[in-house]
Amino acid sequence: MNSSSEPAGTRVIAVVDSPTFASINNSGFHIDLQPQLASVSHMWAALKDGSVDARARVLIFSDSQHETDPTELQAVAGAIVTMSVAGATVVLLTKSSQAREVIESAIVQLCTQQGIDPETVNYQVFAHESVEESLATIVPAEIPVTESSSAASPNSRSRPALPPRDQQPTESEPSHDGMPEQADRDLLNQPQRPGQVTITVTSSKGGSGKSTASILLASSIARQSAEAGAPLSVCLIDLDIRDGQVASMIGQFMPTALNIRVQPIWDEERIKRNLVHAPGLGIDTLLAPIRPRTAQSVGPDFYRTIVRSLQRMYDVVVMDTSVQYLDPLISEVALVEADEILFVTNLASTAVQGMARALREITSPIDESGLGIPREKIGIIVNQSLAGVGMEQEQVAAAGLGIPVVGVIPLATKDVLTATNLLRMHELLDHPLLGPAYSQLVDACLPNIARHNGQ
Repeated sequence: MNSSSEPAGTRVIAVVDSPTFASINNSGFHIDLQPQLASVSHMWAALKDGSVDARARVLIFSDSQHETDPTELQAVAGAIVTMSVAGATVVLLTKSSQAREVIESAIVQLCTQQGIDPETVNYQVFAHESVEESLATIVPAEIPVTESSSAASPNSRSRPALPPRDQQPTESEPSHDGMPEQADRDLLNQPQRPGQVTITVTSSKGGSGKSTASILLASSIARQSAEAGAPLSVCLIDLDIRDGQVASMIGQFMPTALNIRVQPIWDEERIKRNLVHAPGLGIDTLLAPIRPRTAQSVGPDFYRTIVRSLQRMYDVVVMDTSVQYLDPLISEVALVEADEILFVTNLASTAVQGMARALREITSPIDESGLGIPREKIGIIVNQSLAGVGMEQEQVAAAGLGIPVVGVIPLATKDVLTATNLLRMHELLDHPLLGPAYSQLVDACLPNIARHNGQ
């Protein structure tokens, strides 16, 4: 707690166990930590009677005391929704993966019941022991605790000033080997998994169905490989850090890439802890940050490191990108790190013309101001395909500058919208038109699956 001789720091309410409360209190951050609260009901009562400061804008919850108490976990979820929507900064310190799943599921359920967009419920998830890491991302710079103030505040210790909350941590400076200092060299020095394949799905036009194609391709790979008796582990990365759609389409919003970014080392355990499994789809996902303003925190150096780490953890990595193909995340990471690149277009003339322009820039040599990406890595997906609309596949192929069409996905707007809105995208794999189309696309991308299947 801060000495009364010091200016008040960021007001923090902590609904946590005693050891965690002590860790927060002894962290050295300049905060005005309110009295410890044992439960959410105690928090509401304390706010009502004034025993904690209602002006507190940072709330920390923990599942450690109540990991087997579903009623309290539901209460935590309700508090997270209420306080986050009210504009507070909320952190969940989690000790139990099962308790965390209960809380996150309850948050989505509560949002549905209350007509709240889950994307407006912003909270950060950290491992229970990561108190300092969590505080480093949420406490703005005010007056840092210094050696001269330690006499007045015996629990404090010196640390540098922290960046303001609206100035998220910036990309780490690469070390002498070109990788950020948080990179786990032991993991990156391991060989990639045998036969590992990394696929980038991109486009030059919004509304082409790129994210739908990314999700269904990744899920189709997982399903077909399992059916062939040689199951492949698949991870989908949402690289659209300013307008990512994957979270909405699978109905889960936390944790995101930012939760990995703030870790002291990006090792396999911390990466896996912050991936989201998509039930029914059979894949893991790395979600994009919820807030576009955090985009600067997870730039090319971070994602290049994570992609290479995931290549050593998963048989197949699929990257879903934005449509800004000159963005460094695409031009320096997604296109470069991929073994295969799938360019998605629909049959609108503007989409086909945009594809032609993008492919020309992507494949032109660097000395001609292009990106120098080999044509052999690229294939075209014609999505939302429909006959008789004034654009034939031959015209698409011609606009593709000799790059082959490797997949044709029929138009099924109503079924896709229904499955997406009801969070039943996995059902599209059994769709009479879409299922076979994605199966053929998988065969084009990973012919070994077809051979295992006896085709």
